[in-house]
Amino acid sequence: MKINKKIFSRFKSMNTPEELESNENEWQLLTGKNVLITGACSNIGWCIAQETARHGANVYFTDINETKINDLERQLGDDFQVKSRGFVSNVSQTADNDRLVSQLSKSNVDIDVLVNNVGITSLNPTVHSIKMKDFEKIFQTNVFGPLYLTGLITQLMAQNIIQGSIIFLTSIHQWTENRNILYSSSKAAVGMIVKELASELLQDKIRVNAIAPGWVEEDNAGRAIKASDRVIHKTSINPKYIARAAVYLASEHYSRFTTGTVLKIDGGLILNSG
Repeated sequence: MKINKKIFSRFKSMNTPEELESNENEWQLLTGKNVLITGACSNIGWCIAQETARHGANVYFTDINETKINDLERQLGDDFQVKSRGFVSNVSQTADNDRLVSQLSKSNVDIDVLVNNVGITSLNPTVHSIKMKDFEKIFQTNVFGPLYLTGLITQLMAQNIIQGSIIFLTSIHQWTENRNILYSSSKAAVGMIVKELASELLQDKIRVNAIAPGWVEEDNAGRAIKASDRVIHKTSINPKYIARAAVYLASEHYSRFTTGTVLKIDGGLILNSG
């Protein structure tokens, strides 16, 4: 086979992932935007806070652990030239959502991007062992609370003529079984909420999308975990790749015409379901 030397040379000179990361501070997609992230003090939420700040956004975030909130607020302040502020708030509580939005309004903070990151699961209940309190807790946290907060934020976006972006974190288990009827059904509900809200908010030019991750985890050294059932790379997914997808969906530069979309990032896991 004859090799085109020009093409071969071009591929050899392409940046590696490590080289791209070293240059990522040279360009920013969210400069001056105000981003609100729920549950930002661990795993995916923590990485979304880092990535949006790296791209120039002011980061406002919630968690239920005050110590972790202070740690993240301090780190964002040390590492990035943006505003950051954390709030103790539980998205499943209506009063907490009302107070959060009131505090932001009193501080004259208009949110451009809302990332509904918080989600919980439960021990794998069978249909015969489900307790109503577990059903209510899962749906209040994964569905009702985020939907209520989204209503508050999008109402302000519409009033202030902000063509904002709403991002939900759902899961590949909105499509494929997880042997956890409560969690999977709550994520399926989020998937339909994205479509309904995208349609409803078209008139205000507010985009609504979601990210559906597979298994997201890394070890203490920040390395993905080996997993032979993943089709590509044979590992778990580092949370930073979910965070970068959130930056893409938040950015007008890349996703101005993207709404009603659920972006699946699962390392090819669903491909194995066949």
